[in-house]
Amino acid sequence: MTEPEHWHSPANMFLQKEVYRLGSEPGLRSLPPGPERDFLTLTWGPIVYRTTYAPDSQRLIPIILRALNEEIQKALSRCLLGSPEQIRLLETTYASKVFNSQEEYHGLDEETVREAFHDWKVALALPAIELPVRLRMCLMIDDGVLSHLATTVDMSSMVEKDADYSSCPVKAIEENFPDVHRRDSKPTKEDYPGWTKVALSAIVEVYDGLRRGRSLEDYHKSGQVYLGNDGCRMDRFISRKRPRLSPSATQQTLPPDEDSTDMKLAMLLSLFPGIEQDALLDILISSGGSVEDASAVITAQRAYRPVKKRTGGVSAIQTSMTSHITTEAGLPPKRQLTRKGKTLHLFSPEDVAAHTPCTIIHNFLPPDEADALLLELLDESKHFSRYRFQLFDRTVESPHTSSLYVATPEEIRQQTSEYTYGGRYRSNVRQLTPYLRAVSAKVQRAVNDEVQKRIRACYPDGKKLKYQSPKEWVPNAAFVNCYDGPAESVGYHSDELTYLGPRAIIGSLSLGVEREFRVRRIVASDDDEGNDSEVSAMGLTADSPSRRKVTSKGIDGRADAQGQISIHLPHNSLLVMHAEMQEEWKHAIVPAQTVSPHPLSGNRRINITYRWYRDSLHPRNIPQCRCGTHAILRCVQRKSENKGRYMWMCYAGHEPGKKGCTFFQWAEFDDDGEPLWEIKPTEGGAPTLRNFTEEDDKQ
Repeated sequence: MTEPEHWHSPANMFLQKEVYRLGSEPGLRSLPPGPERDFLTLTWGPIVYRTTYAPDSQRLIPIILRALNEEIQKALSRCLLGSPEQIRLLETTYASKVFNSQEEYHGLDEETVREAFHDWKVALALPAIELPVRLRMCLMIDDGVLSHLATTVDMSSMVEKDADYSSCPVKAIEENFPDVHRRDSKPTKEDYPGWTKVALSAIVEVYDGLRRGRSLEDYHKSGQVYLGNDGCRMDRFISRKRPRLSPSATQQTLPPDEDSTDMKLAMLLSLFPGIEQDALLDILISSGGSVEDASAVITAQRAYRPVKKRTGGVSAIQTSMTSHITTEAGLPPKRQLTRKGKTLHLFSPEDVAAHTPCTIIHNFLPPDEADALLLELLDESKHFSRYRFQLFDRTVESPHTSSLYVATPEEIRQQTSEYTYGGRYRSNVRQLTPYLRAVSAKVQRAVNDEVQKRIRACYPDGKKLKYQSPKEWVPNAAFVNCYDGPAESVGYHSDELTYLGPRAIIGSLSLGVEREFRVRRIVASDDDEGNDSEVSAMGLTADSPSRRKVTSKGIDGRADAQGQISIHLPHNSLLVMHAEMQEEWKHAIVPAQTVSPHPLSGNRRINITYRWYRDSLHPRNIPQCRCGTHAILRCVQRKSENKGRYMWMCYAGHEPGKKGCTFFQWAEFDDDGEPLWEIKPTEGGAPTLRNFTEEDDKQ
């Protein structure tokens, strides 16, 4: 039989060795199903350890990670010759993992990073196999690496040219455990310390060299950076020595408008996320407002603490090449990322913000506070219940338990006798707990900050969307859900807008077991040609990250646009669902085959969705249908001619044992999302829900 063309190309040989064979390798194929196994068996790309957390690193780390992925993408067709399809497969199977814990990795040297890499592989319980290159070599980003990058960035800014990051180095560290062909787990020699410096543009060449049996030692020359030469010539090195980053040097490069106390406090929070904000503020004030002095005080105090032993289970963030490949003028690629029948997994905050109507903040709360809130709500969850509703003349139950939380006993009375949900009153309503109240202020600040960032970065002309409220988002109600085990879930849906109004924003805090949050864009069923005529009416341009035009035609085009995106929600992560989420996307928590137990919650996940119920949408103001119940507010999502319009309609038929009516009324709102009632409600006629962050003096 004739072998296919390009079968023996370097690109295909690389794919065969580094990707295709891994799914059948013992040890890898027996890993529990989940993102970790998919990452190890379906992708290739570097494992990266970040060991520098100086203030300026917050600016430089995103730059070097993007540069790493862009230089790798550029090098594929240069170093791995093959067909266009093979190069495309190399791009789509690329993914990197970044270990990014300041507590675990701050200030580590090369040998300690090698030990951390070894420990992570031990935790995978791999047998002796022929390892892919990503499990034999990791990359390290330290102060020296970022100093070189900072020089490149600053020099390009001075001459007003795009920076060339191709020669910027990273440290490549060799660790061969448990490779069956290489027993030298720590291959150090007198003239080779087990690591070397490699330019970003040469990473693919080194990867391919190790795949073909070479050692990292072959690319090492003391004190110098290997630049590569498209083959494996060892005569192109450049020696560069840079000073370590220092807080004082960092402060000189900060823009003048970032010298406020809030910015200094934000810098300290990013450096020391485990310390309360009030404590950091006290230290900052006592240090005369100097971030450098405050950092030195905290670091000196921490020096007396015993060093925690690293384990293989440390949280990490995975990134994909798609979020780093750019096209002209730095715009994101216009190729649709989702595909029919495929799920695109997103891990990094940058990918989530770029490809979904959400932003995510990992490690949102101090660890002790997150654990205390989790334990409090696990105890509360004993009193949760399943929501019952009618679907196609059958009474069904929600596949998870939940309860609604409000601030006062009076609001509990209102929620059980005035507010309706899906056409019925809720019976399981509870009063806000101490930790829920304490955390809500932090959620409020974070959500409002992310909303403003979203408006500036993503929305047309840097302005809010039509119908989006310009007011501060204020949490005054919260649904708390409990998913007990991998089988518990919630299907694809958009959240009810009746009391939230148009362009609703929700802050969702996840605690306990990590689960997948799936999102899917809604495409009009009669939009055969990807017609985007209603985009302008919805307040979004066709190139908006939240509403890119569907370029495929017919059914396949709609299927591609509706392809699922999976956002992984670990313990202590805050997901902000932005103003375009409910009208244009649906979301779900899908059943999982297995979950990785959490030390406190076991197989359970607790999720808090903080919401802002608008005063103007109190039940006393909302139209009633002919059944005598409150109508619900919905948005037209499937018909192009009315897509984006809002309507009041009867939902009583979803209450078990009841029949609904045909009530329908178009809902009208001003540009700020406030309802335009035919009969203006009486001033002060309806009570309001109390902001969770207000002190309650009437308990």
